[in-house]
This record gives sequence, structure tokens and C-alpha cells, in this order.
Amino acid sequence: MDITIRPQKRKTLAFQLTQKGAVVLIPRELDPNSAEVQQFITEALARLPAREPVPEPLEMAEVQRMVADWSQRVGVGVTRTQIRTMRNKWGSISTAGILTLSDDILTLPLDLAEYVVVHELLHLKFPDHRQGWQVSMGMYLPDWREREKRLASYTVTPN
Repeated sequence: MDITIRPQKRKTLAFQLTQKGAVVLIPRELDPNSAEVQQFITEALARLPAREPVPEPLEMAEVQRMVADWSQRVGVGVTRTQIRTMRNKWGSISTAGILTLSDDILTLPLDLAEYVVVHELLHLKFPDHRQGWQVSMGMYLPDWREREKRLASYTVTPN
């Protein structure tokens, strides 16, 4: 996993997991190679959920069936589903209903791919991650927060 250390005007250390890897925010006066920073990184990485083995890659047809099923359940229209290499995220959806998914979705466990699909489809009703989106995620996928945490152990393959 790629780890980026960013010195900032701050008093504490922080660990953020992104699609590109981990980002560690440290106070400017701290040496990135210090034992304190290295121990913080080691402990933060140890707390990450273990990456699950994927029994076999998903097929595009499975993903398309999932999108069709979930778009009907959610009550939204998807005009096209496409899979392509994405650098920073698992998916996006345009207001015209074009769903773009990272090709890395094919390597995810089925329930995590389902989380990504439902996440994006709900953006046709709720453009951000505020309360309406969160409540809807809870209605459709009651364990969405747990899935989101598990998804954090995967990263989109950089180009």
C-alpha cells in the first residue's frame, strides 16, 4: 500500500485511507522518519480490516444484472453501464444515468461490488452523502457501514 506523509500545521497525527493508499498527516515540526511517526503508521495499518480473498473474479454480465436489479429496486434509471480503468474511485454516475465502474470492481467480493453499485445509484436521488443518502443506504443495505469499512482494505489500481 502506498503511504504518503504530509506535514501540516496541526498538533496531532492523523491517518486517512484513500483510494490511492494511505495518507498520514503530521505536525510540521515532526520528522516523517521519526520513531513516533513510524509507530503511528504501523499501528494504524494493523487496525485496518484484513483483505478478503475473492473466490473468482466477477463477470461483466453479473455486474450488469446487479445494476439492472438494483436500479429497479431503488427506482432510478440507468441509461448505460460501463467499466473502465479509474484512478481514484470505485464508480461514478452522471445525472444522465451513465454508471461508470472501476474495472477493479470485478476483483471485489460480490457484496462489496453490490455496495459500490447501490452507493452510486442512490446518488441519482441524493447528490451528496448527507442524511437522505445515508438513510436510504441503511434501508437498502442495513450493513452498508460495515461494507464501507471492508472496502477500505482494497484500493483502486493506479494507472
